[in-house]
Order: sequence, then C-alpha cells, then structure tokens
Amino acid sequence: MKYRILFISLFLFLNIPFLFGEVVSGTITDENGAPLPFASVYVKNSTTGVSANFEGKYFLELQAGNYLLIYSYTGFLSQEKEIHIKTKQNIIVNVTLLIDISAIDEVEIYADKIDKAKQIMKKVRENRKIYLNAFKSLECNIYFKSSYEKQYLTKDTLKDENKEIKSIYEYLKKDKLNLIEYIADIYYEKPNKYKENIIAYHNFSKQRAPGRSITISVGMENEEIIPVQNLLSNPYIYSVENLINTFNFYENAFNLPDLTSQPLKSPISTSYQFLYEYKYIESFIENGSKIFKISVSPKNTVDALFYGNIFIEDSTFALISVDLSVNEQALLRHENFRIIENFKKINQKVYLPKNMEITYTLKDGKRNILGETKIKYENYAINHELPKNIFSNQMQSYSDDAFDKDSVFWSNSRPIALKDEELEFIIKTDSIKKYYESNLFLDKQDSIFNQFHWYTPFIGWGQKNHYKGTEFMIGGIFEQIVPFGVGGYRHKLPLYFNKEFDNGMLLETKEMVDYGFNNKDFKGKIGAGLTYYPKKFVKTFIEIGNTFEMINNYASVEQTFSRSNYMNTKSVEIKQRMEIFNGLFAELSFLYSEQNPITDLKLSKWSEIVFGELNQPVEFERYIKSEISLKLKYRIKQKYIIQKNQKIIIGKNYPEITFEYKKGIPEIFQSEAAYEYFEIGAEAEQKLAYLGVSRWLINAGIFSNKNNLRLPDYKYFRGSDVFLFSDPLKSFQLLEKTMNTNNSYFHANYIHHFNGFITNKIPLIKHLKISIAGGGGILGIPKQDFFHAELFAGIEKVIRIKKELFRLGIYGVTSDNSFSAADFTLKIGISPFDYYKEKWNY
Repeated sequence: MKYRILFISLFLFLNIPFLFGEVVSGTITDENGAPLPFASVYVKNSTTGVSANFEGKYFLELQAGNYLLIYSYTGFLSQEKEIHIKTKQNIIVNVTLLIDISAIDEVEIYADKIDKAKQIMKKVRENRKIYLNAFKSLECNIYFKSSYEKQYLTKDTLKDENKEIKSIYEYLKKDKLNLIEYIADIYYEKPNKYKENIIAYHNFSKQRAPGRSITISVGMENEEIIPVQNLLSNPYIYSVENLINTFNFYENAFNLPDLTSQPLKSPISTSYQFLYEYKYIESFIENGSKIFKISVSPKNTVDALFYGNIFIEDSTFALISVDLSVNEQALLRHENFRIIENFKKINQKVYLPKNMEITYTLKDGKRNILGETKIKYENYAINHELPKNIFSNQMQSYSDDAFDKDSVFWSNSRPIALKDEELEFIIKTDSIKKYYESNLFLDKQDSIFNQFHWYTPFIGWGQKNHYKGTEFMIGGIFEQIVPFGVGGYRHKLPLYFNKEFDNGMLLETKEMVDYGFNNKDFKGKIGAGLTYYPKKFVKTFIEIGNTFEMINNYASVEQTFSRSNYMNTKSVEIKQRMEIFNGLFAELSFLYSEQNPITDLKLSKWSEIVFGELNQPVEFERYIKSEISLKLKYRIKQKYIIQKNQKIIIGKNYPEITFEYKKGIPEIFQSEAAYEYFEIGAEAEQKLAYLGVSRWLINAGIFSNKNNLRLPDYKYFRGSDVFLFSDPLKSFQLLEKTMNTNNSYFHANYIHHFNGFITNKIPLIKHLKISIAGGGGILGIPKQDFFHAELFAGIEKVIRIKKELFRLGIYGVTSDNSFSAADFTLKIGISPFDYYKEKWNY
C-alpha cells in the first residue's frame, strides 16, 4: 500500500497546475437530505452554469474572483450563495433547498411574460436563417471527455500475489467509472462534410486489458461479404458524431435514433409556435450585452421536444446559451438527458459553440448509470481555405502517437478540470498500463484461460499461449449436444485453433466431427481462413466437409427444423474476399460438391409428429457440381475510421447495391452442372424528418442458362411462419413455406415506421407510447404466371431490458396471389436495436 500511496502522491505533485484549478463543487439536497437530481447551479446574471447529476452533485469551473451563485430546482425556493474563490482553489459548497409552497405568478404578470416571450421569439425566428447560413466552412480545436459512473460488483478472478496490482485490478473490474477523452482538430464544410484529426486519445471505457485477442470463429461461412464489425465503444458512454452540427439549434430538428424515435425539434424551428410554450423570465447584462432568459416547455408531453431555458442576446437576437432537457416521455432508454451549451460570438453574424455539457441517466437493472459528456471548443477559423483533400469518406484520422501521449502531455493540454474520482481513475489506470503489456500479466491471462473448473466441460476448455499467439479450444457439452439433429440425436465435437502472427496476419481454423446414433453415421467439416491485409479485409478461406446442409438457408422457422429442407453434401470450397476500393466488397469462390437426398435415413418419430408432411425429405438424383460464384456489394460513399492499423466501417447513408453471378462448370471433376444465374438488387433507408423512417429493398434474378439445373440450386424464398412476423425486407408474411423457382423473378419490399408521428397527437393514446408501422411486398415469377402481393399494418412499442432496446409489434397482414384467395392474419414481431449501426433490425 505504501508504494501505491507514494506513486499517487508523486503523480499529484508533478501535476499540481492541472489538478488545482478553480472549482466549486458540492451536493444539492432537500430538507431531509435527499439529493435533488439535475438541480441547476448558475452564476447570477450570466449564462455560466451547470447541472447537478442524479445524486445532486455538481462541479462548476470558474476563474478566481467573487461570485453570486443561484441554486434552483423545480418546486423549490431558489437560493443564492456568495463565494470568493482564489487562484488554484477548490471549494465545496453544499446547499439545502426548501419547498416553495407559494410559487404562483399573478395573472397579469404571467400574461405580460407570455406576450414578451412571443415578441422575442418572433425576432429570433426572423433571424434564424441569418445565423444558420452565416458561414460556409470552419476549423477549430476541441477537447472531448465522456464518462459515466456505475456500481457494478464482480468476483475478482485474477490470482496475484502482488496486492498492489490486484487492488488496482479489482478497482477497474468494479466498473465504477469509465472515461474517454481526446483532443482533435475539427474541419467542417456545409452541408455535411466533416473530419476529425485526433491528436491524443485516452480510452478508459473498457475493463479489459489490451493485448492479443483472437476470435474462435472463422467468420466466412455466412453470406454477408461485408465484415460485421463492432466499433470499440461503450453503450453507456454518449458520444457525439458531428461535434459541430449534432446539436445545432438553428436547424429545425436533429436525428438521434439512440435517444428518441422521432427527430428532436428545436425550440426555434420554423414550426416553434405549434410545438412550444414560452415564458419571459428575466434579463441581465453579461459582457456588455443585454441577455433575455426565456423558459421553454413542450405543448405535447410525449413528443420529442425540449424543456428548460434559452438565453437570447437583445441586440442581435442570437442564441447565447441553452439549458435544455429532452422530454422524458420521448426518451427510449435514458431516464433523462440534459444539454447545457454556450456560444461564442465570432463576428456580427457568426455564433459558434464555446462549450457543451451533456448529463444523462440510464437504468441498468437496479443500478443507475450517471453519464456526463463535456466538449470545449477553441481557436475557431471560419470561411478560409481548408487544407486540400481534407474531406473524404474517412471521418477520423489519428496521429501516429495519439495513443501514446504521456501524463505530462495530458496535464498540460486539458482545457477543463477533472473531478477527483476521474483523476484517481486515470492515475490508477495509467499506473498499470505497462503491467498490462508485460509478459507477467499476459502469462496470468493465459493461466486464467487455461484453468480447468467444474463448469469447464459444459462451456468448453482451451489452451492459450501469448508467446506463440495461439489459441486452441474444444466446445463444451452445451455445444456438443444436438437433440434435434437430422435422423435423431447427434453428438458433435467442435474444435478451434487460431494463430495471430507478429505482422498482423491471422490464421483461424474451425473443425467439427458429428455422429448420429440413430443411423450410426459420421459427418464432419474442417475450415481455415487466413487474413493477411486487415485494412482491405483480404481473406482466403478453404473448407472441406461431409455434412447435412439446408437446401433453403433462409427458410421459415418450421421448415428450418423439418427434414424436407435437408440434403447430404460432400464439398470442397475456396473463397477469396476483399474490399476492392472503399465501399466495394467482392467475394470470388469455387465450390465442388456432391449432393445426395436423405431419403434413406431413419427419421425420428418426434419429427414426423411435429412436422407432418414437411418432414418428408426431398427426393432428387445424386448431383455433382463445380460452381464459380462472384458476389459484389457496393456501399455508396461509405464512411469509415482508421484506428490502429484497422479500418472500421461506421455506416451508410446511401443505397447499397448488390450483384451476384453463379455458373455451373460442366465436366470439371465430373461436374454435371452447366447453369448460369444473375441477380441484382438494392436497398436503402430514408429518414423522412418528422414523418418517420422508410426502408425498402428491390431484387431481381434470372437463370440465363438452366442446363442440368437441379432442385438444390433453385432460387428459394422465405415462407411464412404461423405467428411470427419476420423481417419484411427479406421475407413475405403470407407466402407458402416451400416457394422456389428456376425462372426469372423480381420482388420488392417496403416498411415505414411512423415513430409516433400520428399516435403522439391523439389524446390519451399518446401516453401509451405506441406507434404505427405499415408496408408491403410483391413477388412476381412471370413464366410461372405467379404473382403475390401483401400489405401489413401494425402497432409497435419500444421496451428496454437493461441497456438493450427492443421494438415489439402486433401486425395485421393481408395478401392475395395467383394460386390462393385473399388471406388475413395477425402476427407478432420483435426487432432489436443495433447501437453500432444506430438502427433497428427492421
């Protein structure tokens, strides 16, 4: 313990100029000592202020001098405190507020305040476009810090004789505090060109030590040729995508899908008079200018609107500051969300952010997540020539030493003060950075991974060696047991072996042996993939197997388990995948396979009872084919980040175009196949401002050559599930279960979510927080004289389970097609929210 104290003391001594800024902090409570969450603390007659957090704690940075602080909370009497703060002094001021039992304005004064507020807001509205279009481009420097506190106790699994290291590790494992901070140069050009050049980056939001991390999944067996990635982020930490324009209150609205279903409407939007109530509070002089303080409240208590205060400059009617909270009933997963933003006057027509503070709270079970994001803007330059080629689809770049800046750099570069607990957290984390990278620590991580426990047989056992970069694992009993296998109970043994090389190359292998007791048959598969150019996702994959495979890989739930959807396949496949240029992904593959029906298998009695006619295996002649396939997928203007020699894709705003070509090659390895198939498609998502979000997909395909085309190579369509509403862009809700074709086809699918646009305006109904969705789809196979059309509409409600969001829906579906009469049914659907993509599954 003495070494730890010595180290921290030395660090504190070396960083005195940074640690001891001028700060006033404390706790705001009621008469009973209960904290007043999100109470306000403001310097009197100024726009300088902060919000207390969920625990009533506040942290206010000031320069040395005399101040009169005003502490306020709705329903309580405001209180003034006179303070004197010296240079490099931190003072604690705790305040108790009393309940206001007579907070009633006189009618005449109230009316005057309403009328005056309307006059001021009319002027603000008239000048809105002037400030919105006052500049074309800018650059500035920013400091960004986002953190949260959470009580999360876990059992420490690190066995370490060094008590100092262990105590630090326990502190981090408790996940009490997470923090990200970075310093960057920002470049922005209207309407939407944006770039961050990050100079220094600290990420203390992960409670996992840096080092080798080798996946145990080859990951190339799926049909998605664009790699599925997860940006290294923490779902509890709120980050701002565009630090200049995300909260631009001169815009009518801004889309934040992880915050509210509908776009948030600004208090000075073009339709402000229909959305908000305004009340004049007071005026004061700040920096020689008269400032009006206007109270803002939403007319609709469930709509995506703000409440709080805005501050308007008298002579210019420009926004000087905002202190606004998002209407709680409109929030998806946050309990509350508050923005305090101050603006700096650059010239007569340009006001830009000076600093921004966002405070929020989330629920995680019985625990509270107390979050805070702070941004400081400095050194603006507007309307001058920006560096050439600064804008591209790469949204962020990092300097070579961005991740290696030492504590001295950070101490001298942070423009804001940090809280004591944040400082302690950074000190402790920095103190073990080298330990995390040492062989001592990595040896212990290997040891933990390699240990055998009583539960190991159930979840799997493995061996890891960080010196060699290798990892081996045997799947556990839960993965081995297959009670509903083809032909009855099957037992499989999955094996994984992976190796990471010093040059960044990664070898991934996956093996599986499968035995069926009912038919006494062995099956198996072995695959290996080598990634040798990570920035271009260049990967070669080979797989050999003798397995039971699905004929239709995207079948209905019922058909997926029935034996009518299975065949026995012996195959060898080689794939080459890469990104040709930004946004264009390609996969070229060669497949040799021998396909046999499973009509000679003894099937389990239970499967015949459950699936009935669907359980009958499909009969076809033994089929040998050699096939080449080319898949292309193009994301127009794909955005990305390069971080630590890794390319991270961060989404798409334009349609995604797909193309696929397959050709059976006769006579090669006794191949019988000679067909040729083309497919082209496109899909997109469109945000229609207040009206909601639309998603559509169109697809068409043709067998230009059907020579020796067999049933397994037909084009299949996902059939209907009895009660389940499946992804309406990729399936049909009332289509027969085994629909397929060997002819040309086309289909189009559409869904629109109104996200409360209609229901939020209906009295009583609006409090249920439900929304309406609708859409439909068409499928046409001209040569078979088949046409299918369906429409659906439903009500949806978003629910939250811990940090995860789910959208539940009940949908009425009707359809008509060439082979059957019109039909109608009700279905239930569930769609999760993907925080990485910032969108729903459908």
